[in-house]
Amino acid sequence: MTHLKLRRSFATLPAALAALALCASGARGQNQASGTPPQKPAEDVVRVETELVQTDVMVFDKQGKFVEGLGREQFEVRVDGRVVPVAFFERVVAGGAGEGAARAGSGAVAPATPDAGGARARVRHVAFFLDDVHLSADSLQRVRKSVGQFVENDMGPNDSVLIATATGQLGFLQQFTDDKGVLRVALARLAYKPFIVRDSEQVPMTEYQAIKVDAGDRDAISQFAALLLAQTNPPATPVGVGPPAGGSIYSKPTGGQQIGMTREQAEHMVRERAQWIIKQTSDYSLGTLTALESLMRGSAEFPGRKLIFFISDGFYLNDRNTGFGDKLKQITDAALRAGVVIYSIDARGLVGDTDAGSNRSDSVGKLSRVNVGELSASQDPLNALAGDTGGRALLNSGQFDAALHSALEETSNYYRVAWKPEAEEQKGGAFKRVEVSVVGRPELTVRLPRGYMASLAAGLSDKAKSRTTAAAPVEKGSGAKDAVADLRGAITSAVPKRALPVTLSASFVDVPGSGPVLTSSVQVGTDSLDYGADGHQPASIDIIGVVLNDQGKPAANFKTRLGVTPLPADATSAAERPGVIYNYRAPLAPGLYQIRAAARDAGGGQVGSATRWIEIPNLSKRQLSLSSLLLGGHQVGGAKAGDAPQVQFSVDRRFPRSTRLDFIAFIYNAARASGGGPV
Repeated sequence: MTHLKLRRSFATLPAALAALALCASGARGQNQASGTPPQKPAEDVVRVETELVQTDVMVFDKQGKFVEGLGREQFEVRVDGRVVPVAFFERVVAGGAGEGAARAGSGAVAPATPDAGGARARVRHVAFFLDDVHLSADSLQRVRKSVGQFVENDMGPNDSVLIATATGQLGFLQQFTDDKGVLRVALARLAYKPFIVRDSEQVPMTEYQAIKVDAGDRDAISQFAALLLAQTNPPATPVGVGPPAGGSIYSKPTGGQQIGMTREQAEHMVRERAQWIIKQTSDYSLGTLTALESLMRGSAEFPGRKLIFFISDGFYLNDRNTGFGDKLKQITDAALRAGVVIYSIDARGLVGDTDAGSNRSDSVGKLSRVNVGELSASQDPLNALAGDTGGRALLNSGQFDAALHSALEETSNYYRVAWKPEAEEQKGGAFKRVEVSVVGRPELTVRLPRGYMASLAAGLSDKAKSRTTAAAPVEKGSGAKDAVADLRGAITSAVPKRALPVTLSASFVDVPGSGPVLTSSVQVGTDSLDYGADGHQPASIDIIGVVLNDQGKPAANFKTRLGVTPLPADATSAAERPGVIYNYRAPLAPGLYQIRAAARDAGGGQVGSATRWIEIPNLSKRQLSLSSLLLGGHQVGGAKAGDAPQVQFSVDRRFPRSTRLDFIAFIYNAARASGGGPV
């Protein structure tokens, strides 16, 4: 669900169609440009803003199949029990053209009629959030295997996947990527983190038993108090013949004084012990929920719907002075605003009692009665997180792979409805409960996010406005500080900037005597550059880049400015794409690297960025290795007589169908087979 502003623009003058000219691709550091597009006439624009709140709705029949063909008039929306009219409605297919349009981060809105044209396939974002605070070693191993199978067998070319943990142990690798090699490295680095709270008492008290004690359960309190009394109070000495303690036969024992601890004191100590355990475990659990909320709010930058698998062995929601209830509402609100649906998975699979060992010293069965409901209580957070965001809790099943496929299929189809919060009480205040039903179809199951924090609506509207403004053409005459800020913002953004077309490729070869050398190639489209008022003035492009290792630390960086001279429109063929290419080379040690690059039109202010991963193998291990695959090499001008020709390989790897495609690759550490034949 997103609180947003619907913007409609009405042009009072017809917009001129800009004829885009083509230019030749450039060589390393060489400037080549596109033809000059005609300047657009000024337009008078009237903007109408309408605040809407939207939510994604999934509707299933009794067989669990998505219900097609529903219309706007069939949906009834209630906010805090009050019926509100549906102001916007559409049917969405995940990965389709209409999905990302309404969620360009948090502040865009989809058109009433989704684009049915040949739009490019949109990215499907899937995140695996591993609650490593509450995962056993066995569970972590099963999760690692199952997620690895998804990456190798089910991850498609349009999938962007993230693996994150509650403790953040993966660090820089916790980011969305379509590179399977990065995900393999992340999975290999997952380590078991034991977070077990145990006190020093001889008879252990589990977290669930501590919660029961804190809630006043008499069986739990009396049993632990009795065990404490047995440990601290000495057994009564049998009364013998003769005077007590060797004194006079007429001497009397001390009246009414008890040696040791009273039951009231024991119960008080048991309660204090339980509160200490709850405090420690609650801190761990709140840390998990805080990390999940941070992931959701960060994912708001990415367009379209996001699917998060919350994987845990379960924990307990004790809302007595711990704030779990408020934290769950904040998580739900964060998920709604980012377009996230959560499917939670119990990594334990089929389980029974969660801690049967805690029932020792329980001869009368009091702790057995206390432990009834322990398993279901540990699954309450999984149910709450999934149910409150429109997802589903996948519990008590060992079929991890089947659960993943089921969730991916269920979330691929949904309806989007939006309404205008006309009443003042809907624009402010606390958590707003949202209900959606299909009129006259009570047998259908409707799943959706269950509410939002209306008090945060104003802040979200400001974010929507800032995103819309950023997407608009940048005014000319920006100062140097603005240029630096634009480039830094683009290169650090999790989502690539698209105002200026930027493509990045990375390759490596092993140079004898030098070792591995990385080549980062940045291609910038030049058809939309600012060529001055007459369209014939030279343009300039500022390019910056950084190479980061797998810890997120800089290993190399580059910065340059390219001058671009406009060429006649007929200077190139229609098959060539207008643009310039800049190549940066740096020797690097073996390892995993991420290259980030950003470019800015110095005159127009448009900014674009791109990111690429590359893994450089360690050739000293004498293992068979292959260099990067270099495609579409062609000789470019600029070489002097007698010098070796310069070759530029393709950056965007887009070729006409009739192209004869050449490629080059280098094989390292090749050896003949034992029989003496070829490798």
